[in-house]
Amino acid sequence: MKNQSFCVLLFCLLVVFPFSIAADAKYVFDSNTPYNGVVVGQYTQTITANNEIGESVIYLPKGLQPWTPAVIILTPNDTTAIQFAESKDGQEWKKVADTNLIALAFLCPHNGEKWNLNCNTNERNDSAILSQLYMTMRSKSTKNVAPFSMDKSHTTLVGYAEGGAAALLFGTMCSTEFSGIAAINATSINKEVLTLAGEKYVLPFPADTTVAIEEMAIKANSVNIPVWFINSSNANSAALEYYIKANKAVKSKSNKHAQTVYTSTTSVAEIWISNKVKKPSVIYSNFLSKTKRFMGMQRGGRLALAKDFTDKKFTIYEKIINGEQRRWMTYVPQTYNPTKKTPLVVVMHGYTASMYAIAEESQWYDIAEENGLIVLFMQALVRETPMIKNIPAAAWIAGKFASMYKDTTVDVSFISDVIEMTKAKYNIDTGRIYATGHSNGAMMAAQLGMDKPNLFAAIAPVGYMTPSNKNKSQNMVPIWFIVGEYDSAVTAALIEGNNTVNTIISWNDFNDIDENLIIKEEQYNGQWQTLIFNTVQKIPLVQYTVIKNTPHTYMPEESKSIWYDFFSKYNRDSDGTLYYQNKKIDRGAYIQAKNWYTAQ
Repeated sequence: MKNQSFCVLLFCLLVVFPFSIAADAKYVFDSNTPYNGVVVGQYTQTITANNEIGESVIYLPKGLQPWTPAVIILTPNDTTAIQFAESKDGQEWKKVADTNLIALAFLCPHNGEKWNLNCNTNERNDSAILSQLYMTMRSKSTKNVAPFSMDKSHTTLVGYAEGGAAALLFGTMCSTEFSGIAAINATSINKEVLTLAGEKYVLPFPADTTVAIEEMAIKANSVNIPVWFINSSNANSAALEYYIKANKAVKSKSNKHAQTVYTSTTSVAEIWISNKVKKPSVIYSNFLSKTKRFMGMQRGGRLALAKDFTDKKFTIYEKIINGEQRRWMTYVPQTYNPTKKTPLVVVMHGYTASMYAIAEESQWYDIAEENGLIVLFMQALVRETPMIKNIPAAAWIAGKFASMYKDTTVDVSFISDVIEMTKAKYNIDTGRIYATGHSNGAMMAAQLGMDKPNLFAAIAPVGYMTPSNKNKSQNMVPIWFIVGEYDSAVTAALIEGNNTVNTIISWNDFNDIDENLIIKEEQYNGQWQTLIFNTVQKIPLVQYTVIKNTPHTYMPEESKSIWYDFFSKYNRDSDGTLYYQNKKIDRGAYIQAKNWYTAQ
């Protein structure tokens, strides 16, 4: 593990990859419409991977929002990216992008000639070019020709003719990077080549870090992925057989779009077979838009159905608060009873992401439905980012990010105001308000705990370690830090002097913990490794968990544990007095110990 530093954090968060572009992208940012994409139109993007070159065309419609879905389209042989982008099919896809506010990328074979469908080593490595295009689209760097905020969980792959065969072949070699594949009029794939491709290891955590490929050893043929064969199955019996086996799928009922359907027995993936060509609007709306892939505890990621945020239990707000255009989403469970005091959980996404993203990643709405909570999914304002060569992106002014802005109280004030609005509308238990967030949102959760200790009964930052900078005159704040073993923004190892150890020490000091009163726990068959720092009353006030074989992400399993094992046990009186399972917590005295981390 490398030592923690802000530079490393930014590198990991921004997912900066090499480009063959010299000049910075030009963009227009309007603070009156801050959430709209700042780069629009059609651009040619050169992709470089292992000294090999690829040409692509990026299309970004007006009105793109933070964390937007994307579709990568592979052209037929003898067709360049620009030729296909301007073709009838390309124009239809651009209409889909305009209607659904998604991004497009058109990728062609080497020099617009032939796809390397036999994976010959003396020809271009097409799967590497495809993977690098995905990574390039993930970057927000102005060094990119057409930077935007892409939803890494909702990027899909489409191919036509030989490009359809390429999508089926290279899609499996990059399977953890995509949430669905559609092959239209696909030509055949050599069965032996496809079988060998399926035996190769895929990236365990795409768009986060490329470490642990050998350690995780995830074979391409073990990853579930939805596939739609559109007028392609007859020519691709080998590919159909391969994907049925990879998805552990069995034949099920047909639907109005597919004559034959196979359903995975282990995930939500389906394989559709249609004998007639479908319009791009049908392909996207009925298939590619339906599933997402989240990095999580599951090998190859957690494939899930996209959430319907038009559900009446979600209410989306957009208001001018403190002179800024702010957004948030409130989830009120069906079981809400206005005569009963209701706990409130505030959830914040990471840098460049969205309130929708953190809602789907964390699934706090399920915890809310099961336990009668109200949840606020907060949206960070899209801001200019001084000191970072990035387009404006959604960012919380907290932790390390606060150093880039003059007014560091803006977001604490915004969230506090929204809580007050929520209390005015719903019967909120003011002694049971909690905050959690991921990455930059974890910084925000810690900031709220420091600045508003009497407002929150407990906080749970996930994916980043933010030291306490407040004095002990503040009330105690229960805090649970959770990180992944391969977290790209955190050094998970406890080594003397690193940010992780210093952060834990600062919060133990803040809460007057005797570090000798420490216990270790394991969950999920040892995958979760937790250190618990207790008070003299044996109350777990500071916790630190490392989840093995996971990256920089927020998972439903974390939401579940945070609620049942942590948040639900704490509450405050109106004077700020803290209770654990209805037992008053007395402040002790900070006593340092060194037996819980490794000497430098």
